Amino acid sequence: MRRALLLVNFLLLIIIARAQPPKIGLTLSGGGAKGLAHIGILEALDSAGLRIDYITGTSMGSIVGSLYAAGYSGKEIEKIARDIDWGFLFSGKPSMRNVSIDEKAEFNKYALELPIEEKKIRLSSGILEGQEIWLKFQELFLPIYDVKDFSQLSIPFRCVATDVSTGKAVVLDHGELVSAIRSSMAIPSVFTAVDYEETKLVDGGVVRNFPVKDVKAMGADLVIGVNLSQGLAKAQDLHTAIDILYQIGFYKDADDFAQERKLCDILIEPDLKKFSAASFSAADSIIHVGKESGMQYYPAFKKLADSLRSIYPGYAPIKRCLPDTKHLIVDDIKILGLRHTTNRSFLHMLALEKGQRYDGVEVADAIRRVYGSQNYTRITYHWEPTTKGHAVLHFSVTESPLTWIKVGVHYHTFSNVAVIAGVTVKNMLIDRSKTTLKFNISENFRMLFEHNQSFGRWENNNLIISAYQEGMRFPVYQKYREKYTYRSNYSNVDIRLQHTFGFSAALGAGSSLNVLRLSPRIAPIETEGGNSYLNSYLYFQYNTLNRRAFTTSGWQIYAEAGLVYHQLPHNRAANLDSLLYPSATRATFNNYNQLKLKVEHFRPLSDRTTLLLQFNAASNFDNQNAYFNFYNVGGINDFLRNQIPFVGLQEYQFNTNGIAVLMLGTQYQLLKSVYATARINAAAYNHEKTLLKSADRPAFLSGYGLSIGYDSSFGPISISAMYSDQAQNVYGYVNIGFHF
Repeated sequence: MRRALLLVNFLLLIIIARAQPPKIGLTLSGGGAKGLAHIGILEALDSAGLRIDYITGTSMGSIVGSLYAAGYSGKEIEKIARDIDWGFLFSGKPSMRNVSIDEKAEFNKYALELPIEEKKIRLSSGILEGQEIWLKFQELFLPIYDVKDFSQLSIPFRCVATDVSTGKAVVLDHGELVSAIRSSMAIPSVFTAVDYEETKLVDGGVVRNFPVKDVKAMGADLVIGVNLSQGLAKAQDLHTAIDILYQIGFYKDADDFAQERKLCDILIEPDLKKFSAASFSAADSIIHVGKESGMQYYPAFKKLADSLRSIYPGYAPIKRCLPDTKHLIVDDIKILGLRHTTNRSFLHMLALEKGQRYDGVEVADAIRRVYGSQNYTRITYHWEPTTKGHAVLHFSVTESPLTWIKVGVHYHTFSNVAVIAGVTVKNMLIDRSKTTLKFNISENFRMLFEHNQSFGRWENNNLIISAYQEGMRFPVYQKYREKYTYRSNYSNVDIRLQHTFGFSAALGAGSSLNVLRLSPRIAPIETEGGNSYLNSYLYFQYNTLNRRAFTTSGWQIYAEAGLVYHQLPHNRAANLDSLLYPSATRATFNNYNQLKLKVEHFRPLSDRTTLLLQFNAASNFDNQNAYFNFYNVGGINDFLRNQIPFVGLQEYQFNTNGIAVLMLGTQYQLLKSVYATARINAAAYNHEKTLLKSADRPAFLSGYGLSIGYDSSFGPISISAMYSDQAQNVYGYVNIGFHF
């Protein structure tokens, strides 16, 4: 610090001889998450009243620098940084809440998803599109929507990117500011490259991570440089994939780096050795380090500012403030890049109207609705000014490939290890259609074929045809102890019509043909049994969950009412009848009605705690006719035919034709991706008659469970222990990945 004050004294001796106050430039280096330390330096500059005349930045330095240049204060930028959900911003996936109801079942369910184009796997230029980054910064920069020349910002600004075709630095000083900073931060292989004129741009740190020469070129007489990198890191300091990519990508910059540092009059290098470029989870700590560095250099900034005011009476900090533009009136909407989808459907999902006023949040929410259709990999926009407060809204879209191959891995205590593989093709047979074929490859084989055809003016009607086949282990319990083991083979052919309401709800009607056959594996009599029947039903589904695993907010509702008819039992198994229907003397196999209801609600109680509520009810209204169509009760997750989850019991450990289950739970986030969950549930049932029609007093079940879970990149990993008062046994329960 003493060195900085001595340097300021020396600079003042030079400044006194000048007729005009010196132009002061600020250069902010790249560094990923470490770039949040820049904020503390900006706050110190604001407090000292030191005027900054030019700013340059690379990567994260371009983000922080552009916000400051646009008119945000250091304090305002700190609030922005603390409020941003950095994990979501860099996730590359929309919130499940914004995904179309037809896409939710498969959304974010696979460890690997690969697009196919021209019969080849197409790999993008990076893992992440950065869709949420575009949206967030368009929202923040709305007040300066009409500034296309960066020298016209409150503080003239430039940022640096790299031309991938030549490997040379590209200094961006005009155009769309969000595109410029997105280009400057496009870490090679992590973020996709950004189209620019007739080339593509990636992170400027590849060739110039600390662009001091560029701020000098703008006219800076004195340069304050904030450097977050000490050149190439040592091997023992490379901990994450991002660290290694930075190291490889920035080899070339290492030669330039030493020269750039020498051009600084005041060089600030916060101590961030214990953080990496990917340490966004430690954002608060990094900001704190930056604030400490800012306080250390504040005396130097203050002395320089006070001296300039005394030497030059007219000297004052640039009056920086954002224009008060909060909304814009949309004169027109233009869309570029559509090939397989129509303007009409895009505009319908967008739900923005010409002549109306919108802010950045509203436009971002509209884009998330469209992005949730899964028809697009990137949707960006910019405002073209017309008259004051008015603009044309331009969208540039990149459509998703029509064909995707998807692969996942699943392990479950009941079903063992499985590889889940699938292919999804859009517009294979007819436009506005999606065809899916997926397999569960394991000892418990499962297969699903589904064709979903959209139709109607707004494409919110669907004709869905599916065929499903499975072969599963089917244990038979007596008094909560496994007695025999059968094998079930179940087939289902289904056709239904559906109408969707926005992205969260659907109402439909369908009919299905169901065929079930049970064959013994470990049983006293080698006799098979089964049934086939038709089922016609009405259903309603509603889903506003924010994520698939370790959900923290939202509702999920599924209700179905149907009629089972035309039963054709075959090869009745006498011993199986006696086990599953101990007091039944005969089965008449007449028609009967079914009712199913599942309601889940996740309510955040704090930043780390979530309340879980779940209600399940199901009834066959005449159990004497529901031959082999009872509900199997047990397990935490429902992934089996006619399963009603019940914490404390294993799958198939209890069966009934009428039951209602209420579960209460609490989920607590222990660490970034580690969760602890406690559950308690109770059920009312009647095994002999349906719960809803029985005059008898229903019987009860009760159970409890504790789980530890980890939200991994390929799906949730959870280990549970559970207990039921009726079974009087502790069971272990393991689940890895998402089920079929």
